[in-house]
Amino acid sequence: MTALLDAPTSPAAAVAAARATLAGLAEVLWAATRPEDLLAVTEELQALRSAVAAVEARVAVEVEASEAAKTAGWVSPSDYLTHVAGARHGHGSRVLRTARGLCGDRTTTLLALQSGDVSPEHAEVIVGVIDRLPTSPSLRDEAERMLVDHAATLNASELRKVGDRLLEVLDPDGTARAEERALERLERSAHLGRFLTIADDGIGGVRLRGRGTVEDAAAIKSALHALAAPRPGTDPDCGESARDLRDHGARCWDALVETCLKAQETDGLLPDQHGAKPRVTVTIGLEDLREGLGAATLDTGDTVSVSAVRRMACDADVIPAVLGSAGEVLDVGRTQRLVTAAIWKALVLRDQHCRFPGCRRLPLACDAHHLVHWVDGGSTSLDNLVLLCRGHHTLLHATPWQVRLDPVTRRPAFHLRR
Repeated sequence: MTALLDAPTSPAAAVAAARATLAGLAEVLWAATRPEDLLAVTEELQALRSAVAAVEARVAVEVEASEAAKTAGWVSPSDYLTHVAGARHGHGSRVLRTARGLCGDRTTTLLALQSGDVSPEHAEVIVGVIDRLPTSPSLRDEAERMLVDHAATLNASELRKVGDRLLEVLDPDGTARAEERALERLERSAHLGRFLTIADDGIGGVRLRGRGTVEDAAAIKSALHALAAPRPGTDPDCGESARDLRDHGARCWDALVETCLKAQETDGLLPDQHGAKPRVTVTIGLEDLREGLGAATLDTGDTVSVSAVRRMACDADVIPAVLGSAGEVLDVGRTQRLVTAAIWKALVLRDQHCRFPGCRRLPLACDAHHLVHWVDGGSTSLDNLVLLCRGHHTLLHATPWQVRLDPVTRRPAFHLRR
């Protein structure tokens, strides 16, 4: 009877009790522990980590299905999961993607994760591999069992390589694959799965990754074809025509950049944003600009060198924004005489992204929200505005969240009205 009375009264209480039990290990003198015991603890910790991931998957799909995150002021479950985990951007989306698979058709993997037979990384690989296979249920079930079996002796990287060879093993004559290649179905699949991402490559540049239909690709290739053609130059030493030293990939990249620049230069082609033409805004400290040192920030959130700023400044459509030593806006360049456009640029410089707690959506996806509503006498000025993404802008008007300008930092500060 005592055990029943002391049992946790909720799932959260059960997890908290388990965490408190684990915290008791902080007093263990690990240096005095036998090697075989250290290895045993390590293995049990990894099994526990897998069991926790299985629970997390089940909870995550319910957080999404019930829209529970919205009740706490979050515009999406992936944002909430990223925030509560203190993880890198994209973590919540990855957790949800894997959780949907585990709690959908991949129950074999979920049970193996729960028992500690596969790791969270194994589970993510298995779900990702199965999603790329033909949709035959029997074929996918067989592939899942094979991958779970291999996970006992392979790490996640090795398991991914096995997954890449699965089609050769499971469908050697290509029958199931051929069924999936019915043209109309694949085109629809490609359209629904279209995306484009531009991500930091970690070595000073960016990497493009995307997917679309063959029809989309034809339009892109057609637009880039002429600009991507080799352009012979002139050899200054002999006055003769010199061949273009760029390879095909470099020419295609240059053609894409040139196409975007031409789109910016063509009046009426791109829609206005907050009263201003779409332009690149470069933010840099005044001393850095004078000394040619340091770095600058673009309105996309990316960082570039001062030498890159000088190259970009040759383009009249790049907007220079110079900051003083305290970060105050000293000057905001503008391409037209609209006060709303200048205020928007200054707001982007100050806030840089959606300022709602935990959200970092870029200015392109944001609105300018009045701290004191315009109909209530609030002015359209920098001190009365905050940058909010569309979802959080709507949320702020419909929930107890409030935002005020901090009198010291002059930055927006959020709190829940009680």
